Amino acid sequence: MWNQISALAGLLLSINSVVGLIPQGSNLLVSTTIGPVQGYSDANTTTTQLNKWLGIPFAQDTSEKNRWKAPQPLRPSRTIFNATAYGPACMQGRADGGNGTSIQSEDCLRINIISPSGATNLPVYLYSHGGGFDSGASSDPKIDGSFLAAKGVVFASYNYRLSLFGFPHSEELARSGKTQNLGLLDTRAAVEWLHANVARFGGDPKKITLGGESVGAAEMTNFYLSAFARDPIIRGAIMQSGDTAQPMWPIGQQINKIAVNLSCPTGPGQLDCLRGKTGLELKQALLATGAQFQPVTDNITVWKDYVLQTKQGHTAKVPLLVGTNKDEGTLIIEGEPTAYLSDIVEYSKSNNLNFPFANITELQKDYPVPSTDFPTAYNASAGMWRDAHMLCLASNLATQRTSALKLPVWRYRFDHVANNLNSRGVRIGAFHGSDIRFVMGQWRTIVLSPPFIPATPEQIKISDIMVIAWTNFIKDPQSGPRIPGWKRFDPGDTTSLAILGKSVAGADPGDHFAADHSCANWNTVLPTFPQVFPHCGSWNC
Repeated sequence: MWNQISALAGLLLSINSVVGLIPQGSNLLVSTTIGPVQGYSDANTTTTQLNKWLGIPFAQDTSEKNRWKAPQPLRPSRTIFNATAYGPACMQGRADGGNGTSIQSEDCLRINIISPSGATNLPVYLYSHGGGFDSGASSDPKIDGSFLAAKGVVFASYNYRLSLFGFPHSEELARSGKTQNLGLLDTRAAVEWLHANVARFGGDPKKITLGGESVGAAEMTNFYLSAFARDPIIRGAIMQSGDTAQPMWPIGQQINKIAVNLSCPTGPGQLDCLRGKTGLELKQALLATGAQFQPVTDNITVWKDYVLQTKQGHTAKVPLLVGTNKDEGTLIIEGEPTAYLSDIVEYSKSNNLNFPFANITELQKDYPVPSTDFPTAYNASAGMWRDAHMLCLASNLATQRTSALKLPVWRYRFDHVANNLNSRGVRIGAFHGSDIRFVMGQWRTIVLSPPFIPATPEQIKISDIMVIAWTNFIKDPQSGPRIPGWKRFDPGDTTSLAILGKSVAGADPGDHFAADHSCANWNTVLPTFPQVFPHCGSWNC
């Protein structure tokens, strides 16, 4: 696809000369590999005037004949594309995909670009949204990167295919030898399109950083680093609250549920039949059956043990900013009944934790109930999920990238707890996703969500510090965040974990020896995952 995009770029001069659409001195009507795109100027959101281009298609519609295929490049058009509003979200795998997903389509591979007015050769940040592989979109207001762009970077965000549409786990595709991780291929297509076009928007194509939060971090960023290790195009990576690889369902099991619901075969001809259905029909079947889809460990684009992948050098050799929130597990376990029992035994075997082969005796040593750290099994269950899924991945990647590969890493933990960030209040601590609005400078949106309490002066200052840290890294990944108290991660230096969200002046030193103590046990289990669910769908069959 990279060669195809480069070839299309060569057609632009002829298009511009024929159509004559690009006026002299205009920086809002931009020539791209898909043709001219019209943006708009925003002088209201920040004190810096910004130029914005929203909803630009970077690949073809993925419905019908393009469904479950690698993203296909668009040929340039002579018609001006109106890039003044976000495009549709990708088809969601749940009934409520969250903010920015009210309009959904399979013609969803769209990219958004925000530049300071007059930008030239600025560093670039491409952001991948989270949402558990079945929800989310780049049009979510809380991930609007205007305040990052105002600090002197070009901010871009994009959509990638989700759920059934992005990770079908089909027997037919498996037999073809092609990857089923189409959402990850969408990320690559977005990076390639940005590299080919960002100079026209004021960015430097040699200075792209890729990052994101949750699955936008571990999967769309960490998976990307290994899948495209030889030619990453990017020069830095950011992982906020990245999750370790999740279990897979038996091949074909979940898509067969969709096929049966839509009277399609469960054997040969299945995909052709399903390609004849509309996206809405597929989504309705998805919701009706409760089928679940996630990345497939195929050893083509996704591998089993990313810590080992890193240790062996099968990853892009770029600086990394990586971290987690102090209480990542609280929101995740809220609806899990086994987390509210008197001990952690049943929760340790649940599909919510998804690590049934962990040694329960060792877990009870690391997560004693009751104790100061874990007064109830709820607290212990949340701690187990946090460590197994996110904390130990961040710790292991940071350690291996520094020790084995000698790469610069900056590691953090977000500790801010407040009663205005979630309707559940302070009991859920620094929960999963609570850092996003601080990183994006979107503290103004805090008042728009329950319990509808505005950001405090302290929170505004914390957000300002985090915006500076992130944009400093994007500007120069080798030099890092460059805020007071945040030093380069060193596995031998116990104070090289930066604590964010407490100080309004910078980072506080954290003790990663203490924070990571449970990883010694989890690291005996993590290399064996992801495993395949039993056919019954539960670890307790």
